[in-house]
Amino acid sequence: MKKKLITVLLCLTLGLAATACGAGKDKGSSDAGDAGQETTVDKDFSLAMTDTYTYTDPQDLDFDQRFVLKGDESCKLLSDMKNFGYTATNVYQIIYAKDGEGAAEYDYYVTPDEASAQALAQFYTSQGQQVTQEGNVLYSVMDGDTLQATIITLSSQGAMSGDTVEDYAEMMKSSYGLTDY
Repeated sequence: MKKKLITVLLCLTLGLAATACGAGKDKGSSDAGDAGQETTVDKDFSLAMTDTYTYTDPQDLDFDQRFVLKGDESCKLLSDMKNFGYTATNVYQIIYAKDGEGAAEYDYYVTPDEASAQALAQFYTSQGQQVTQEGNVLYSVMDGDTLQATIITLSSQGAMSGDTVEDYAEMMKSSYGLTDY
């Protein structure tokens, strides 16, 4: 029973994280300024996750806010994963919003090697999750509609203090030990 609960929690975590460990508003994110002017978010963000793998903003995604969270082996998300026999050294969660609504979420897990990534991918696939493996990096993508539905559901269940993308990022930080990148 305990193993099944942990499996459910891992699947939920990937779905929520759909996955990284830290949350914060990107410095280029837009907010209405005091003078009523809006700044634009830099859409050329990149993040070197390994020596050979670099994440860049999707070119076809329309967004005006970006939250980048990260976690290492000490964050709750990865330490819980390790308790189930899966190893990841880092997790990154990139959450996008447009006009205050969830636009997409990209969750990345960096593992020590390809075999670890493959084992984790097999686990998530067996649980009905769609993941992609590239070498020792495993990732999943949540579209805007699913992200927004997740935010609404978590808020209605009291898991978050509000129902905004910012509240969701804060929940990922407080519940899973993610930090701002």
